[in-house]
Amino acid sequence: MDKEKLLKKEIIGVGRKLHASGFLTARAGNLSCRLGNDMLITASGSCLGDLTPADIVKTGIFAQAPYKGPKKPSSELPVHSLIYREFPDNKIVLHCHPPLANAYFAVYPSLKVLTFETRYYLGDVPVVEQGTLTVRKPRLVIAALKQNSLAVIRSHGVFAIGNDFQAALERVEILEEAVRVAAVARIFKKESLDVLDRRIKKCLSRKRR
Repeated sequence: MDKEKLLKKEIIGVGRKLHASGFLTARAGNLSCRLGNDMLITASGSCLGDLTPADIVKTGIFAQAPYKGPKKPSSELPVHSLIYREFPDNKIVLHCHPPLANAYFAVYPSLKVLTFETRYYLGDVPVVEQGTLTVRKPRLVIAALKQNSLAVIRSHGVFAIGNDFQAALERVEILEEAVRVAAVARIFKKESLDVLDRRIKKCLSRKRR
């Protein structure tokens, strides 16, 4: 099996995992991976939980070449192509809509870190403001991804980049769990959160010395 077919198979598998995890519904989200100077990206209107090879479009990264095949690439193509140009070593882009993260960042400006695992694996997660259904200011996403390989697009979803889909998916899972923990903690005792946050930062600060 050639590399393109293998990558398409991988995208199909990741789409199913995202759907099974509840990180997207219906025709939301998009995936892509680098293939030399080209990329493979999910087609506009495709259901990531039920992808076929025909739902994955091949198009250029550096040149605005016509896409190959009967289907159009995702409307987020400009963001994906700019990510590959700005991050030459990056191999994949994962964009999904985790519901708890979307709800949390709709009302809070930043992630409240309450566990050592969240601080260690995620660090400070940047949040990008947005006012449209599709990302219209991809440079803001690029700036955020230069701080962290995971970025939140407020009222929209998240973008994760990296060398493989599994690592990107794990970061989304950790973010969703962190948001769940923050929500439950606020139910228990809101005033204790800042004290706990300071303890975590102090402990991690000692470890770095």
